[in-house]
Amino acid sequence: MKKKLFALGAVAVLALGLASCGEESEGGSNVIKLEYSGTASDKEFNLELFEDFKKARKAAGDDHEYQITYVEHGPDKVDSEVQDWVVGPDVFEFASDKITALYEKGALARVSGANATFIDEKNSELGKDLATFNGDYYAYPYTGDNTYYLQYDKSKLTAEQAGSIESILGVCADEGLKLGYNLEEAFWGAGALFTFGADYKMTFDEDGAVHSVTADFDGANGLKAAKALITIMTNPCWQNAMEAPTPTNGLIGCIAGTWDIATYKEALGDNYACAPMPTITIDGETKHLGAFLGGKLFGVNPQRSQGNAERLAAAHQLAMFLSDKECQLKRFNKNGVAPCNLEAAADPDVLKSENVKCLVEQAKFAHAQTAVPANFWSAPNTLTASIKAGEVTLDNLEGLQAAIKTLNDSIKASK
Repeated sequence: MKKKLFALGAVAVLALGLASCGEESEGGSNVIKLEYSGTASDKEFNLELFEDFKKARKAAGDDHEYQITYVEHGPDKVDSEVQDWVVGPDVFEFASDKITALYEKGALARVSGANATFIDEKNSELGKDLATFNGDYYAYPYTGDNTYYLQYDKSKLTAEQAGSIESILGVCADEGLKLGYNLEEAFWGAGALFTFGADYKMTFDEDGAVHSVTADFDGANGLKAAKALITIMTNPCWQNAMEAPTPTNGLIGCIAGTWDIATYKEALGDNYACAPMPTITIDGETKHLGAFLGGKLFGVNPQRSQGNAERLAAAHQLAMFLSDKECQLKRFNKNGVAPCNLEAAADPDVLKSENVKCLVEQAKFAHAQTAVPANFWSAPNTLTASIKAGEVTLDNLEGLQAAIKTLNDSIKASK
């Protein structure tokens, strides 16, 4: 049933493309009503973009009146907060790891035709990967920088020292400071599990349901990653924090999210610096600590516009407009988030950003955050809680191996 619904949405967009701009809609009026879901913090910013969209449609010869209402759901929560997608938003922001859950709920219309060509030609490889599910596009990417890296006080830490976790913690020990690294939360703790090459793989059936999950976190590479977690979490200079360094909190820096760049820059001023995830050496092997690299996307909900192909086509037009070059540049200028649109990414102001340079380096080793096994957000928390409680240690290899086997079995059991 869902596959038929997706196909209908794609055909509607191909057939109409809003070419029939003079036709009446919404029960005999010339009004197209859409509902948009986004963050509370960016509401005013998005409302301004809606006005730009309306002007662009008018300039393209579209004589419809667009009425766009705003509802507030975070991109990381929209899949759980929207209970009924028949009355859900037409266009919504979502984090890339939510694509499986949203697909299964029938909340994502397939993108095809000229709209799919737009995604193909305008976006980075990461953006295209994030928008893909089971071989087709189901969303419009608009950022490709949902990750975390070291943001620190360069008056206390040199760029060279920022390169390895050992040197950072060494400086902290000498200066009576701490490093913030939110390893007790799975987005960070799970990311570290990828450090030495352990990974998972998911397969799906034709309806998008998870068919199988394989993983090797209980192997040699997973064991080294677990040892890295223990090494950091048992160091007295580690703190499970994520806040900008100040004289009061005694932090030298934090492994902090790209969404917090503005906050850190405000707190540190001229002393702000950033660097890719530092390296760590375990059993003689040195690797950058692992991190997720995801993005944010716009989904088009086909259930809201059932029976109204024109409304569905308009929703696709809005999502495509909001994901194009100019809107991505405006987001960069406001929030410092890196574009995945190729032209926007090549803008001189974007290229000279220290955060974008950092992101480019980290993208060479970070793990793309696309479909994620259901238990992947709980299994690492069990491991880090056991490390914090002193139940899993480097001295008890047998206990450590048992802990990562439990973690791996849980991930493989995800459905």
